[in-house]
Amino acid sequence: MFFPIALAFVLIPLQSEKPAAPQDALVLLNEVSQRYADAKSYHIEAVEERNSSNELHRDWQKTLLKAIVMPGGRYRYEGRSGFGAATYISDGKTEWVYRLYEHRYTQKPAEGDRPKRRIIAGDEMAVMNAEQLAHIMAHRADHLKSARLLPEETILMDGRKIACYVVYYSQDDLKTTKADLKEDWTLWISEENKTVVKTLSHAETYLLPNHIPLSTETTMTYPVVQLDQQEPVEAFMFVPPNDAKLVDDFPDPFKHSPATLAANLLGKPAPELSLKTGDEKTLALSSLRGKPVFLEFWATWCAPCVELMPDLKKLYSETENKGMVWISVDNDDDASTAFAFLSRQKIPWPNYHDQDGSLGKAFQREGIPLGVLIDAEGKITFYESGYEISELRAAIAKLGPPFSSPAPAAKAAQ
Repeated sequence: MFFPIALAFVLIPLQSEKPAAPQDALVLLNEVSQRYADAKSYHIEAVEERNSSNELHRDWQKTLLKAIVMPGGRYRYEGRSGFGAATYISDGKTEWVYRLYEHRYTQKPAEGDRPKRRIIAGDEMAVMNAEQLAHIMAHRADHLKSARLLPEETILMDGRKIACYVVYYSQDDLKTTKADLKEDWTLWISEENKTVVKTLSHAETYLLPNHIPLSTETTMTYPVVQLDQQEPVEAFMFVPPNDAKLVDDFPDPFKHSPATLAANLLGKPAPELSLKTGDEKTLALSSLRGKPVFLEFWATWCAPCVELMPDLKKLYSETENKGMVWISVDNDDDASTAFAFLSRQKIPWPNYHDQDGSLGKAFQREGIPLGVLIDAEGKITFYESGYEISELRAAIAKLGPPFSSPAPAAKAAQ
């Protein structure tokens, strides 16, 4: 007797294969950084929570950040913290700066792809951090010589489950370390699109000038990360609230401050500097006496500094044959980062790395970019943080022949 055999077929739905897990943390971080660096547009929103404490002190801060950038000079940066709130908006033709708690705003012609350089008040500190969101991610791996992978995790954010690679690095993984800072970082990276969705850092440092110990834990979450996206036109338009007042300019909060007056070195002999060259020789600033000298204090992480470089390069070409010496001093954590940037930009004058901060301290540097012009007699004739290239041009012209007539800015741009 024969019995029929029933054949059962089970259809198993095809599933997309999970990407192969990375084998090297630093390779993964470089890949992630490159994604941000290559993006022609981006929309990033972040929430920062920072807890700082020592034996007798505890402090909590929360900051909300947003950065939306599109080609054609269009941007929208928003920052809110306990110290103030502000927004930078440009549609490519007009830039608006709005200070929420002051209920005031400015409206001026846009200048390039970034917000105009300005002296930063407390209201605008958070929005400046928003402007740096993509830049920090694009250069996250620059200062690292190693990192390690932790077990993968799934985190919950705004009701969404996000599968993540987890990367950890500490002070020992940095190319250059600082004796007065111990810090470690953990990054959660979306497996789906290789963007950073969360960071956690722990730091042990000191409060200056009394060297008081301070522990800080900072958590950054990124509920929105979109690269190479499209944004509606409305995102780059500013509609002032009914209670907002249009003003010509915001007052300079540092113009008459005691700190600035104390740092004012105008008319005084320039401090002596010993600049170490690549071959370990030392160049004394005083050895350049008899020639005017321009010093630029800057860093690659400083957006206004980077934005200023093309203008400085143009002005250098107009003065290099007139006996003027140009020197820049970078404040990067790693000297190689500044060197790589200057090489790409073909900056022709020498740069020196401020390894321990002593070069900036000698000139009482409180912020960058800082431009210092020293005349042939060794006296400081120009000393400005966050300066405009037109201000530097005017100062150079006052050095006398043959500097009295550098090419006007308008003609130089042709």
